[in-house]
Amino acid sequence: MNKLDTERDPPIFETRNLQGKSALLLVCDHAGNAIPKSMDNLGISEEHLKDHIAWDIGARRLTRRMSDLLDAPAILTLYSRLLIDCNRPILAPDLVPEFADGIEIPGNTDLSEKELSMRQSTFYDPYHLEIEKILDKFSAYKTIPILVSMHSFAPFLSSDRECRPWEISICWDCDNRLATPFISSLKSEGFCVGENQPYGFDELSDFTIPEHGLKRGIPHILIEVRNDQIRDEAGIENWSQRLTNLFRFELAHPENLQVKHFGSSITS
Repeated sequence: MNKLDTERDPPIFETRNLQGKSALLLVCDHAGNAIPKSMDNLGISEEHLKDHIAWDIGARRLTRRMSDLLDAPAILTLYSRLLIDCNRPILAPDLVPEFADGIEIPGNTDLSEKELSMRQSTFYDPYHLEIEKILDKFSAYKTIPILVSMHSFAPFLSSDRECRPWEISICWDCDNRLATPFISSLKSEGFCVGENQPYGFDELSDFTIPEHGLKRGIPHILIEVRNDQIRDEAGIENWSQRLTNLFRFELAHPENLQVKHFGSSITS
């Protein structure tokens, strides 16, 4: 059974700006690509570990910059989605993927129940408990926050025939309170915006927003930026400023900050 080396391995997640004044929580489910030293990169190369199969490229820096600009708390995973995917329900078949975009992950083959349980209790549960803790803190102060889940997507996958045209994607399930104005604003600026594209919500591919946003009835949004847009500091600054301005507008209108239960198309 693999264990973390506290001297060599990073912490499970990063928290940022926990005392921030904004009624908004930023989360980044795929911010890092760390693998415990004892697990030998799960048998894949350093090149693959730096690629999109292991993390959401650029999402960590974008989330951190937005946290600073908005004076908002943020929580970011630091371990690779290949170890365990923190945005998957526990029963999802790719919670611990054996293949990712056609690449075999040898360290995820024929895992024992004990190993799976260790990964969940070590890397998955603490992250989601921290999200709950921060949202509960907002509740204690009678504040209704916006929950923002930050991601990035690759310009194309190995199975794609064409480059994905969307520069940014806005994703939601039943509650489009933020999705609709964000899509409208971004389109008016001339961007090609994916609406639940290239990824939408379903019962085996999404966990964070349904669990922490829909169930609580708080306003929320999932944002995916195509990663070629945020691979350098200029791109990070460009998108962080643009998205921050949109959130500032929403935060300035109290009617947008209400608890409303819309149900879900993917949860009973």
